[in-house]
Amino acid sequence: MQRWEPVAVPGPEPDWWPAPEYQGGNPNPALQYGMWDSISLSHRPIGVLPPPMQAYADRLLLVVEKSWEDLGAVDVASFRLGRTFFVLSQFTEVEDTGVTVWLDRRQTDDEASLALLVETLGIPADCVRDLTWCPHPVVQFMLPVPPEDGLGASRWARFLRKLRRPGAGSVVP
Repeated sequence: MQRWEPVAVPGPEPDWWPAPEYQGGNPNPALQYGMWDSISLSHRPIGVLPPPMQAYADRLLLVVEKSWEDLGAVDVASFRLGRTFFVLSQFTEVEDTGVTVWLDRRQTDDEASLALLVETLGIPADCVRDLTWCPHPVVQFMLPVPPEDGLGASRWARFLRKLRRPGAGSVVP
């Protein structure tokens, strides 16, 4: 078996900052992103669950991975239910931000996917909030103009909007 010859790699330049600190003129040419940034590109947010994320991970016996993004540290768990790929994420440095549910971009039926998830988690469907509750700033640019409660709105969207109205019953704050 062949062996590699050792290579002498110089240390960082004295004025470089750590690679994840890519905002504000870091002279380091490497801009490091967490694994979460990589996987989030292939998924899209579809709803928000009440915290804590660890309860959902415990229910499904998931391993929660630590990563980061612009807003700070984030816990992430990616998994599959049948042929549906999900990711759950929650910021760890801010309390009560909710747990964002991300769905693989290849999936097209958000309602069926959320129904599968809540059934598997054993939680009531009315605890799922819409994306206006999502703490990820990029989501605010993704939100469509909400349709009226008429025929153009999905049953799930109408249901979630009714839950957010004052006096509409018990909703997790």
